[in-house]
Amino acid sequence: MSVFDNVHLPKVLYETQSQFNGKITVLQSGKTRKLIVDGVNQSLNWDSPVAKTKVWGRVVDVLKENQPAAKKVLILGLGGGTMQHLIAKAFPGVELVSIELDPVMIDVAKKHFNLADIPNHKIINDDACRVIVEPQAHSLKEHYFDTIIVDIYCGEKFPELGKSGNFITALKNLVLPEGLIIFNRIYLEHHQDDVNIFIDSVGNFLADVHSLVIAGVTNSDNVLIYGRA
Repeated sequence: MSVFDNVHLPKVLYETQSQFNGKITVLQSGKTRKLIVDGVNQSLNWDSPVAKTKVWGRVVDVLKENQPAAKKVLILGLGGGTMQHLIAKAFPGVELVSIELDPVMIDVAKKHFNLADIPNHKIINDDACRVIVEPQAHSLKEHYFDTIIVDIYCGEKFPELGKSGNFITALKNLVLPEGLIIFNRIYLEHHQDDVNIFIDSVGNFLADVHSLVIAGVTNSDNVLIYGRA
């Protein structure tokens, strides 16, 4: 018997091209299904053995600690819906609204990551940066959500507008007073200077700001920055 007999190479289940995200690949490796965009792992199946230990599960941990009675959650960014699945499981009855720019991504999430199984989940197919500035156009009410999660990436790229004070101010307009706002940022070494500047700037707009570095392939794959409106 070879030591490699029980090693399973990832199987490509699906590949496609997107106007917004470029190459999108769905891989299966054992019990874990991955959504790869521009070489970056953007989602797992929610019931993967490792999902709760990665950034998606750690967001749920932050929610449990800081917003244990979460009822209305707005998520900017969808990917394969890992975070949405886990939040729905952890907070039964929660109302979820996701904003996703890429219709191809929504289709992939539906076909390969059981997106339709998430209860009380509305998807808005539009630019998240535009939606939060013009929420009424999508029937979103001011100061309606108790939590907003910002997870808007194309591969490793975080939109420049998402770093601005105007963007954070618009988020505050949609969340309840003292509501929770969470940013997920990639924190690999070549992103850290930019993200550290962002962390400092968030303190000008939110109260009680914290950051949580999350290990992955490296010791600092992601950082969650969160505070109160």
